[in-house]
Amino acid sequence: MRVLLVDHGCCDYDHTRVHGCRRALSRLGVAAAVCGPSSIPQLEMQHAGMYGIHLHSLAAASHRFLEAVRDGSPEAFLRGVAAIRPRLLGAVRETSRQLIAEAVDAIDPDVIFVMHAGILTDLSAETGAPVVAHVAGGDLEAAATLPAMRALVTRGLGSCEAVVAADAATAESLRAAWLEPDVAERIDIWPLGPDSADRLAGSCREALARRRG
Repeated sequence: MRVLLVDHGCCDYDHTRVHGCRRALSRLGVAAAVCGPSSIPQLEMQHAGMYGIHLHSLAAASHRFLEAVRDGSPEAFLRGVAAIRPRLLGAVRETSRQLIAEAVDAIDPDVIFVMHAGILTDLSAETGAPVVAHVAGGDLEAAATLPAMRALVTRGLGSCEAVVAADAATAESLRAAWLEPDVAERIDIWPLGPDSADRLAGSCREALARRRG
């Protein structure tokens, strides 16, 4: 099985959670690549299997978003995206769309696993690959600050084959206000990290099986 891991946080460094998950999946025999925000210039060497989304030049149009991109955490990124103007958001989404499509063309993943519910969730679903989204409570708090962002995230989650909540409180929030009943009844609950690679791979296999019928 081939899995594309899409994170909303900076994916440049080996110590990040997404690369820990990539290595853990590799030990299970799952081929995994990574796509997400990058601070390394496009002409410099990146990890093999790393598809960086370069947003610094776009982020310069918004001080708050630039700070979020520099911060590198998914939480800062999600809050920053929710605060930018529609035209800039459109440009950020188009840049992200192109890089996700490039990654999908390169590795032809069986499943895309998205870390956090944000603007990259629905863009991953647009590729046509089955998508599993892992959602934390802070993701929903950031999306709820703006009606347009809430609609975007709701649409993205609704397009997923499976949704995993980081904890019981997040699962309850998803069921109450974010998901249609057919998706809500399939929510799984577990924290994400390299130690959960077995569950991550299992969720991807289930999503793939559901897509294939």
